[in-house]
Amino acid sequence: MNDNIRPNPLDTNGLCLLSLDGGGVRGLSTLYILRDIMLQLSLERGSQTILKPCDVFDLIGGTSTGGLIAIMLGRLEMSIDGCILAYTQLINSVFGEKVNSIPVDWSGNIRPQYDSRKLKAAIENVIEEAGAAPNDLLDDGAHRNCRVFVCTTAKDTLQITRLRSYPVLNEDTLPATICEAALATSAATGYFECATIGNRQFVDGAFGANNPVEEVEEEAADIWCTTNRDIKPLVKCFLSVGTGCPQKMPIDDNMIKFLSKTLVRMATKPESTERRFMARWSNELRRKRIFRFNVDQGLQGVHMTEFEKRSLIESATHDYLHHATQKDRIRECVLNLAGKEGKTDLDFDMTMREHEARAFRIQFLKNTHSGIDPLLAEGSPCWVVPFERNSRFVDRELLGKVKRSLFSHNHPGIIGIFGLGGVGKTQIALELAYQTKEMYPDCTVIWLPAVDMESLTQAYLEISRQLGIGQFDTDKEDVKRIVQKHLSQPQSDRWLMIIDNADDIDMWSDGVPDCTTSGLRSFLPKSDQGTILFTTRSTRVAQYLAPRNMIEIPEMDEQKALKVLRNSLFNKNHLEDDHGARRLLERLTFLPLAIVQAASFINENQTDIASYVRLLDGQGEDAINLLSEEFEDEGRYRSTRNPVATTWLTSFTQIRKTNPLAADCLAFMSCVNAKDIPTCLLPVSEGIEREKAIGVLSSYSFVRTSQAGTRLDMHRLVHLATKNWLRSVDSPQNWQALSLKVVARQFPFADTIHRSDWRAAVPHALQVLLLTPDEVYTADRAHLMHVVGSCHALDGRYREAEKMFLHSGEISERLFGAADCRTLRIRSSLAYTYQAMDHLGKSIKIFEDVLEQHKNVSGLDNQDAVDVMSKLTSSYRLSGNLQGAEELCDKVVRYNLETMGPESQSTLDAIFNMTLIYYAQGRLSDAEKLAQQSLTIMKRLLGLDHPHTISATTSLADIYMESWRLKEAEALYLDGLERGRRVNGPDHPSTTRDLYQLAWLAKLQGRHAEAISLMRECSELNARVLGTDHYQTVQTFQTLESWTTTKNLSVRFRSRFSTMERSAMMLQRRKHYPRVKVLGGLYTVRREPKDNSLVREVVRAVKDMPVSKHVSSDEVTRWKADKKRVDSRKSGHVPQVTAPPCTQ
Repeated sequence: MNDNIRPNPLDTNGLCLLSLDGGGVRGLSTLYILRDIMLQLSLERGSQTILKPCDVFDLIGGTSTGGLIAIMLGRLEMSIDGCILAYTQLINSVFGEKVNSIPVDWSGNIRPQYDSRKLKAAIENVIEEAGAAPNDLLDDGAHRNCRVFVCTTAKDTLQITRLRSYPVLNEDTLPATICEAALATSAATGYFECATIGNRQFVDGAFGANNPVEEVEEEAADIWCTTNRDIKPLVKCFLSVGTGCPQKMPIDDNMIKFLSKTLVRMATKPESTERRFMARWSNELRRKRIFRFNVDQGLQGVHMTEFEKRSLIESATHDYLHHATQKDRIRECVLNLAGKEGKTDLDFDMTMREHEARAFRIQFLKNTHSGIDPLLAEGSPCWVVPFERNSRFVDRELLGKVKRSLFSHNHPGIIGIFGLGGVGKTQIALELAYQTKEMYPDCTVIWLPAVDMESLTQAYLEISRQLGIGQFDTDKEDVKRIVQKHLSQPQSDRWLMIIDNADDIDMWSDGVPDCTTSGLRSFLPKSDQGTILFTTRSTRVAQYLAPRNMIEIPEMDEQKALKVLRNSLFNKNHLEDDHGARRLLERLTFLPLAIVQAASFINENQTDIASYVRLLDGQGEDAINLLSEEFEDEGRYRSTRNPVATTWLTSFTQIRKTNPLAADCLAFMSCVNAKDIPTCLLPVSEGIEREKAIGVLSSYSFVRTSQAGTRLDMHRLVHLATKNWLRSVDSPQNWQALSLKVVARQFPFADTIHRSDWRAAVPHALQVLLLTPDEVYTADRAHLMHVVGSCHALDGRYREAEKMFLHSGEISERLFGAADCRTLRIRSSLAYTYQAMDHLGKSIKIFEDVLEQHKNVSGLDNQDAVDVMSKLTSSYRLSGNLQGAEELCDKVVRYNLETMGPESQSTLDAIFNMTLIYYAQGRLSDAEKLAQQSLTIMKRLLGLDHPHTISATTSLADIYMESWRLKEAEALYLDGLERGRRVNGPDHPSTTRDLYQLAWLAKLQGRHAEAISLMRECSELNARVLGTDHYQTVQTFQTLESWTTTKNLSVRFRSRFSTMERSAMMLQRRKHYPRVKVLGGLYTVRREPKDNSLVREVVRAVKDMPVSKHVSSDEVTRWKADKKRVDSRKSGHVPQVTAPPCTQ
């Protein structure tokens, strides 16, 4: 591009700042003015919808209610119309009624006139309707195009504090939530209570800055101009909007009026801020870069709380905007804003200085060389760059970071930029080369392609020729040495050497074939006048060549990616499909090379964006073929392949050569999902080898670690490219089969301790199961399906668990036979799942069949058979066969106590089952004793958060409730509900049962509204988890309906007295619990038999437990689980399901 016609970047990318005054209900005037500006700007730009301020302004600052509006427009990214509606509702709610008419109490303390709780509730409602949560941080770490800050005043020091939605270098920002920030900036003195953030208290920001224009100026300097702090040359448009000129009134002599009116008016007075600011910015005002809009007539009599004068505010603002003078000024403001093409980068200060230097150079050339560009002038410094300037290049903040490092006074000798292949390293280096030549015409710029040794050698020969040094018949090593010596001379001029694609570490280290003594690093020149910049995909190379000056190129943000797409498409009409364009960019993960390739395909085939997205979202094979399409790119080497799917093949080959285990991990990860891959699944043994393999993949930016290194995320396009690479080096089917084997062997143990591990592993297990045909029957497939089914059962996803168990059982029976222990364990798991699903007939039949198989093969005197018997007792109990359940469970408990002791999991399950049997029989005393013993053991060995401990807790609560010990029962249910939600998740079926019991407890204690709320929550959860046709769902909805429908007088009267309600319930239960009798509205429990040998045996066994067994627990359980997992793998057996017992 000709320098003479290059536009001033200030006109296209200069700062656009918005300052919003405070003013209570008069803030509506601010919004009406902004709406008029945004509407005209949208028409000027041809937008179909009204633009949002967050899409136009780089920084929005506000104070008091202006700060609240700033949060709504900037942080919540609301539209103008949506903000007007929400703000109107807020002021109606907040200023509708005073709580204190007198501003002081009898002690002389100032009292707030309005309810701060209403203000908080109204703000929370606005936040939630905008799609956020009140507890979300104002600065949540997410990248947003628009920065927002609000002013508040520290109560103790009266110093203005800025609460920001973004970080600022060398500035501490309070970690305030959105709601806290909104309260802190709008808590006007005398109107609301002060706001609290952490241990600090704040009042309305208008106390010291009702017009925050100077605060906006200082904040912009903190962000974009930290050196000289002169922000004026960087500002394109500075818009300040007021809330109407205040009425000039004298100070009241009356103390009450002084405190209620004058003091507040003084605290929120804009003072002379506007006059001071306009005087300092007078030049920018003449250049039409600063605008102040503030209704001057009509709002003087509107008090900041008089929400009923909304009509007057709108009318006065309308008249102001339609005045001829204001029309012209608004038109000027709109034309200024219309020229803004994108958000302003943090290095815009450097961009402007470069522009000024370029303008000075052009003027200098006109005066001295008749306009001859030094790039073309004879005798100019050496310029060896193989590519033309990329006219489609999109500026990135990273380029400014590189330039600051290169052109600082203490510049480093060598800088490395690294990142994923295709992320734009070469294009950044190319733009840097051209910008360097523009800024420093006397600078030599040389480019070395490190694709291979031949390309590098040819580049050295060309450099030596242009520098006029050496002989062309000199051997290759001498050419490198000669260039090095020439550039290293103290008298050499300024130079920049760019080494592109330095990916192969062997070229730079010792032992390179074309270098007789050492690697290429020894040929790099060193000089105070020169700098070396190299690009690489490998972090290892970057660390080797520039360990102290490494700059990583991050993923491109959406706005920059959209600009790359716009610059690359011939037909700009495609961009009218804004939703489709953003979907395309998300699919391509904002990777510049992939975006350029997609645009090339669309241009060449004259298709549209939506069609390309459909192809990309199609079958995996179609997506790989699409990303493998060759395309022309003038900014890339002819010897390299351009398509995204093949651009990483060189890196894959290098990984396979240097670390085969890392290549195996790469192949394995192509067969599972790309995100959240547990490192324990990798086909590498745990230890240093695994760490090395992960390190190699991370060094190429193919994977990123998370959760303290236990999870891996693979780049989506790399995931696709790896599949393509796998087809060229090996059979994908071989790796799919191997991946199934690896996942089956490495899958985390399916218990509650390892819940987070196996939850992350389940999606990957399902993926490898999908990749292998169903008709392939292997032991690994049966084992993996059984384990995945166990995980589903632990999460309460019983239908999915049933499918897994049926399929795995079929495979196991074909491979090993119906009587094999592996098949029997799978069938036992299936029966246990049917028990949880209330399919008790199926459950009992399978359990009895399995028990019969055990009897025929090895007898019943073994642990596997006893475990089946223990689970069968639960099915008997749930089906109503209490006698059979008691007899069978008695044998199980005694056998486990004798063989394994009370601390065994099998013993605990058996005691728990017997507790439930006693409870169902009405033997509450025996049930309570056993429940207390089992709960004691479980707390010691399993911990409070184990599902079995939680089940034992709620079982004891059942007994207390049946004994009418309601307070004790409620405390245990609440504890079990809280722990169950945390451990099992909020949608686990056990949660619905606890909610149901708590609802009845609230009902029986006369808390009817709470009971209805709990029963409604239980009903909705049942419908979502169990389905609307499940009997428990029907039961809870019927109960809810009976509680909420109108009842006759006798029913309502009786329900108000807990004694009468209790009597009626106990009468109904008498036929089910013969040990309970009712006497005159009260009840007693018939005396239990004093001698129960089983209970005494359990109590004695628990009492005789060794002291070491009483030590807490999770470590013990984890050790046992790990040992069981190892033993099961060694024997090839499938582990048992460890789902918590189902209670009714």
